[in-house]
Amino acid sequence: MRERFGKMALERRDGVTLLPGETDNISHVNTDPPAVTIQIEDPSHANEQLDKKGGLPNGHTISGNGTIGHSTGEDNPSFSPEGEAEAIPRDTDSTMYSNGSVVQRGSGSGGSSESRPNGCHHQCSTMEVNHNVVVTDSEEKRKEAEILAEKAREETSEDRMVSLVLKLVVCLLCGMVMGLALEKGRVFEPRSIRCQFTYQIWIMMKMFLSALATGLLCLATLSVLPFTKRAFEEARIEYVSCISSKGILMASIGGMLLGAGMALAGACPGMVLAQVGAWAGQGSGLVTFVGALVGSFGYAVCHPFIDRSLGRSTPYKRHLADDWVSHVPFALLALVLAAVTAGIVVAIELWRPWRTEILTSPAENFEPTWFMTEYAWPPYIAGILIGMLQIPLVLLIRDTLGGSSSYCTISSQILITRRMEEAVPYLAKFKRGLSSWWQVFFVTGVILGAMSSSLLSHTMSKVDGVGWGVSFFGGFVMLFGARFAGGCTSGHGISGVGVLALLSFIAVAAMFAGGTVIGLIGWGMGKAEVIDPFCPL
Repeated sequence: MRERFGKMALERRDGVTLLPGETDNISHVNTDPPAVTIQIEDPSHANEQLDKKGGLPNGHTISGNGTIGHSTGEDNPSFSPEGEAEAIPRDTDSTMYSNGSVVQRGSGSGGSSESRPNGCHHQCSTMEVNHNVVVTDSEEKRKEAEILAEKAREETSEDRMVSLVLKLVVCLLCGMVMGLALEKGRVFEPRSIRCQFTYQIWIMMKMFLSALATGLLCLATLSVLPFTKRAFEEARIEYVSCISSKGILMASIGGMLLGAGMALAGACPGMVLAQVGAWAGQGSGLVTFVGALVGSFGYAVCHPFIDRSLGRSTPYKRHLADDWVSHVPFALLALVLAAVTAGIVVAIELWRPWRTEILTSPAENFEPTWFMTEYAWPPYIAGILIGMLQIPLVLLIRDTLGGSSSYCTISSQILITRRMEEAVPYLAKFKRGLSSWWQVFFVTGVILGAMSSSLLSHTMSKVDGVGWGVSFFGGFVMLFGARFAGGCTSGHGISGVGVLALLSFIAVAAMFAGGTVIGLIGWGMGKAEVIDPFCPL
């Protein structure tokens, strides 16, 4: 037996010493009270000594013979109502008692040599306080345990910081890949977007369907691999949670507004970022971006009314296509849809080869020397690159490709006081957290990627845009509609359809309907020379 002479030792019944902060998985353990160490040199004068040490812990009393017990008495197995110290045999040199009990052993009144465990015949006194966070009988061990615990907390904090930085860097790099693909695919040009809604140029459709087919293939693969299945499921749940309050009406109205804004501005929430990076239209892309920020703020202000009027108080029970055909797995449905969309891309390319739809390079006296300096890539190559971004985003962020939420995060930074956050609660929820800020790093990467690509091909600021007034208004309507519907072209079109969310199919159809209406009106007005040509070929 270890000589203690009044030292306090708190350990488990089996004698295993627990470090501060550890638990022994005993059902009656209460981890709330702090660890306490009390040393009593002379049990016969316990009161005086306890007074000097600050008194007993809450809920403890001391009996007339120096025995300390829980104040509730009967619920404490080691409380001695008759002043008798309890003798409990043991195989180890310390014992832990439940309910915060403190037991005195030794040669004080009421004690005997039988109460000295393991044949301790010299005079000793041991008091044990069980707060279930054990204090060892060695001050050095206690300090060492505290140092180790603090080091563990620091290492955990450092690991989290490293993980966070890594995720944000990956998001930035993914954004740069998307910016590069949008610029090289020429899909970011206002001409490509406007003429898609008049169905005169099919670059945007080829890129969009290629990205969708690739994303479906990637998500189907992630859904069946044992080591990626959980990440896929979490990403899918995350997506559905973002549209759970939306109904068919909101997806339809929002999608139509999104399409109308795209046709007006010749942009979408993702492509406008490439326009900013490549400085399209001598700054018209930046004007569209500002209009989109204002549109996100405008929707946030209107959200309480819109949600009360059109939102669903009870979400749909079945959001996903495979919820309706439970006997068919997601992977099979995704692969079938991927094959169909890929077939459509091939058919359109055979009908309208991409080289016949792009303009000649505006870079004068410049000959590309390698593929990164080329003016244009096939739009389906750009789409494949964008679709493959689903893999790192799902595995690291547990989310899918999207961009319109980033506008809410950026515009929410204007809410600098708590009162302002309370006034616009919809926007305030985007202000903090990795779930919001990863998209900001992603869209920053899109700008940098498009900028780098245009510099390499010598096409910076050489792409025509639209008027600033139309750009701003189109950007406003576009983002207002995207938040109304709960997603944009990449959010609903590539990710939502990619996870087989039924509302996304509706939103995409409505987007093309709204864009087509505005596109045909603009085309007609251009033909009548009421406005400048809406879709210059």
